[in-house]
Amino acid sequence: MGLTFLLSSMILSNMVIEVTLILTFMMFMFILMNWSFLSTSISFLCSVDFFSYNLILLSTWVIILSLFVSLSEYTWKKKKYFSLLNLILLGFLYLSFSVKDYLLFYIFFESSLIPILLIILGWGYQPERLMAGVYMLFYTLFASLPLLGLIFYYNMEIGWTSMNMYMGLTSHNLWVELILVSAFLVKFPMYILHIWLPKAHVEAPVSGSMILAGILLKLGGYGIYRFLPFIVKCYNFNMKYIFVSVSLVGAVLVGLMCLRQMDMKMLIAYSSVCHMASCISVLMILGELGVKGCLFMMIAHGLCSSGLFYLVDMVYKRTNTRSLFVNKGLLNILPNLSFWWFMLLAANLAGPPTLNLFSEICMLINLVVWNKINMFLLMMITFLTGAYNIYLYSLSQHNSFLFSKNVVKTCDFMNYFILMNHLAPLNIMILSVMSFYC
Repeated sequence: MGLTFLLSSMILSNMVIEVTLILTFMMFMFILMNWSFLSTSISFLCSVDFFSYNLILLSTWVIILSLFVSLSEYTWKKKKYFSLLNLILLGFLYLSFSVKDYLLFYIFFESSLIPILLIILGWGYQPERLMAGVYMLFYTLFASLPLLGLIFYYNMEIGWTSMNMYMGLTSHNLWVELILVSAFLVKFPMYILHIWLPKAHVEAPVSGSMILAGILLKLGGYGIYRFLPFIVKCYNFNMKYIFVSVSLVGAVLVGLMCLRQMDMKMLIAYSSVCHMASCISVLMILGELGVKGCLFMMIAHGLCSSGLFYLVDMVYKRTNTRSLFVNKGLLNILPNLSFWWFMLLAANLAGPPTLNLFSEICMLINLVVWNKINMFLLMMITFLTGAYNIYLYSLSQHNSFLFSKNVVKTCDFMNYFILMNHLAPLNIMILSVMSFYC
């Protein structure tokens, strides 16, 4: 109801600041509500459990920060329409994370593509944004259409598509197993299916990159989690060995690709693929500790990656380039930003006391217990994760700055406010997570 009121206010007026503040107040009211975390039924078709509750909070938080970014960009045109698209996207995300019907979930899952596509096309940087939007749209639609056919098939067989009823599969066909998860593996994305992600990130505006990395990638993990009743019924789920192998080997290859990137935004986009590989693996294994670790990793990555994209945009606004060849020695001219670079990159490589560390430990334990061979791949992934984060920090902050560039302007309060709201939850949420497990 509150979001509907905000949408109508945004359509009838141009009060972007007021709408952002009201949305912030709504989010804190949502946090203070007394949720049981087992399953809180909102209506016949909607309910909230611990998994969806946290992802709804993450979605609201990132959308609010995206709106604050648009307020701080004084040169942006048509902020009213940008804010309206953000609120429409938030509505689709609310519905995606709360509905308990497979068909409705599919509809809202695909509907979330429309606002982000319009954001990329309307506020992107370069003419190539049209091709990037087409890549994103057709990759996700092509992979998810077979899932829609499967949902219709079981609706005709059983007459019900509710998530609260375990629909038994009539066949243990490999094609059925592939269709069940392929739509979400493209959204995550898994290695080989990740081509659209770097293109979309590079061409999207800073708020679009924050939303893509912070929220929309998490829809893939949530979809796999909700379709687990299907997968569990496939007691000989043979495809999981292929998915785990491709994900972990792909994470090693993507880590090596990160070490040769000269575009800072491209490097962070590829690091998202590397982080999500572990989440895909533990969701395929279906271990309890791994699934919880996957949830916390999605929350931590959503905040950390979003903050890094905002940092890259701050540098881009001051030097007009994202190339590491040019952006050297930023420690000499922007020493205040070096602290935020260090803290967010330390969180990105799972340094203490961030939430990333706890989630990484949970997932590593589950993967190693499932198969000892994974230990060697995980050692390489951990080493490469540290390597490309140190590579990005050392190459951008040290050396001598090219003084042929224009005079660099300093940061204002809004820049530090947005960075603080990315970093603070990463270091605070570890306390609540530890109390939850203890």
